[in-house]
Amino acid sequence: MRQKWIIDEVEAVFEELDKHLKKTSGESGLKCPDYCGACCRKSDIEASPIEFMPLAAWLYKTGKVEEVLRKLDNPEHSWCVCFDPDASRNGEWGCQYYEHRGLICRLFGFGYRLDRENKPVLVTCKIMKCTKAAAVEKSAEMAELHPEEMPVFSNYFMRLLAIDPDLAVPQMPINEAIRIAIEKLYFYNLDKE
Repeated sequence: MRQKWIIDEVEAVFEELDKHLKKTSGESGLKCPDYCGACCRKSDIEASPIEFMPLAAWLYKTGKVEEVLRKLDNPEHSWCVCFDPDASRNGEWGCQYYEHRGLICRLFGFGYRLDRENKPVLVTCKIMKCTKAAAVEKSAEMAELHPEEMPVFSNYFMRLLAIDPDLAVPQMPINEAIRIAIEKLYFYNLDKE
C-alpha cells in the first residue's frame, strides 16, 4: 500500500537525519537546555503533513488517535498537541511522542539554512544562543570548515518532497499538519481492520 511505503520512506529519512544530527551535535556540544520545550510552546510553528505520517501510523497502532484528535479539537490548545507542558515538573521532556516527531522538531536548533552565498548558517533559538554560546560558536566553526557535512533543512525537505510532493509542499500550523496526517491514514487503517 502507498501509505505504508510513504511511512517507511519518511522513517528512513528521519533515521539518517538522527544519525547526522547526533554526529554534528556531538562534535559541537550543542544540545537543548534540560526540559526546555520553549519551541514546542510556540503556536506559530509550521510543518508539512508528510512529517507526521509516522506519528499518525503509530497513533492508530497504539489506539491513541482519538486522544490526540480530542486535543486537536480543543480551540484553547494552541501549542503542539504532542507537547505536555507539565512534563518538566516530573523531570521529563515535553514531547509525548518524541520518537515520532516531525522534521521541524528534529532540525530546529540543530539544522542549518543556506545563506545567499550558499553557506550553511545554524538555525537555533535565543535560549540556546544564550545558554549554549560556546556550542553555537563551535557549530558555526564546523559549518565554515566543513559546510558539506552540516544537516541542511532544504536537503532533508527535498528528500521528503521526493517521497510525496502533495504531502510535503504545504506548510501549515503544526497541529493542522498532524490532523491531515491522521486523516490521510484513516481509510488505510479501516482497510487493515
